[in-house]
Amino acid sequence: MPANKEASCFFVFGTLLIAFCIVYCMKQLCDALECLVRLAETPIACSDDTISPVEEGQTTNSSRCSNIFGRYKHDQCSIKFRDPPPEGTSSFSKLGWYALGDLGLWSIDIMMLMYLSFITIAFEVAILSFVEPTPFNTGEKLLDGIILGLVLVPFCIVDDLSALSKLSRTGLIVLGLSMSVIARYGLKGHHDIEYEYTTTGGTIWSGETDNYNENEGSPFNLFPLNGIEGVSKWFGCIVFSFGIVPLTFNFRESMAEPEKLPRTAMISMSLVGVCYIIIGLSFLYLFPNIENDLLAEIPSTGLLATTTRLAMILVAMASTPLLVVPCGEIIEGKITKSANTNGRTAAPSKTLMIIIRTCILLVTVSIAVKLPGFVSVLSFVGCAAVSMVSFVLPPGLHWLILGKRFHDGSEGTNYLQLSRVCDIMILMGGFATTVITTWFTGSQ
Repeated sequence: MPANKEASCFFVFGTLLIAFCIVYCMKQLCDALECLVRLAETPIACSDDTISPVEEGQTTNSSRCSNIFGRYKHDQCSIKFRDPPPEGTSSFSKLGWYALGDLGLWSIDIMMLMYLSFITIAFEVAILSFVEPTPFNTGEKLLDGIILGLVLVPFCIVDDLSALSKLSRTGLIVLGLSMSVIARYGLKGHHDIEYEYTTTGGTIWSGETDNYNENEGSPFNLFPLNGIEGVSKWFGCIVFSFGIVPLTFNFRESMAEPEKLPRTAMISMSLVGVCYIIIGLSFLYLFPNIENDLLAEIPSTGLLATTTRLAMILVAMASTPLLVVPCGEIIEGKITKSANTNGRTAAPSKTLMIIIRTCILLVTVSIAVKLPGFVSVLSFVGCAAVSMVSFVLPPGLHWLILGKRFHDGSEGTNYLQLSRVCDIMILMGGFATTVITTWFTGSQ
């Protein structure tokens, strides 16, 4: 079974490689932020009318960091002389602001908007797929989608999302129980096949030899039987599962020792990757020809199967508002800022919040009802949105920020040049991978 071994090895090494790349890109974002801080600590040596922050005696971390908010405007090419970003700007978007100004801020906000919207659509496709075999569907997918969107509206306009966050975190328990149920059905299926094979003297197995051997070579049905299309689909699913790069600064700000984030991320991502490998190979043994999500492998009727699907629906519904709310906040922030004559961002009204978040839900569910199965959508979102934010944005921002540091005459010029060369290589590789895999998953 050489193809089987090839597919398994590809899965194992590919998963670990993606985990390593995720950690490296998280490190690039942290390094870019640290580069901004170091720029703030560097004395400003420009014209006589510019005062050095060292001469001003600004020695505290807060005052040093305030320098990167651009109190000086003599040299617009220098990062030190850029105006501060708008109030409420996330750490991720601040990097874009200091790298490219308003263009960088808008670019990252649009990319994050697409990222959140795509994942929201994937969750809604999952919910609609899970509810379809249950008695709780209307028989009309569009109507199911509209009902889903309207049901989610109240959860997206609440002031406190902590309860939903806690419910979403219980998803790990629900997911574990669901995997146990699916494994039970898989083991039962293997037992039934072995029993029929024994009682019929091997006639059933031999009668299916041609069909079985055709798919025996690859338990994934991804590689190498259908080449780049299968690899693209696999890549999208794995990247989606590892998609924590946009949360880099959330993790960093919650740590007592932020400088240890790369090391912590490497350990945690390695453990997660090993768990993915063990779970993936185990279920591929139970379901060797699987081409859809695992819930599609259990019966569509029965109390246990229906309960499992409803539990997954509940977790997905609890997670969806956590995506819609920041998506709405990006749009609301742009609208309220443009509406204010002074250019400052004010708190949006409740009416505006309800309208925007309702529109987001109705637009996303109207797209979700037209899309195919959950796995196809998941892989496309992973390739198009998650890969772009994870493997293209970090090296691009790191390259731009280092360029600003090089322009400001910081020390370590040779190191900066080498780092920027590495950034370009990673950026080109990430962009090419994103485009190619998105093309093949989208064509499916």
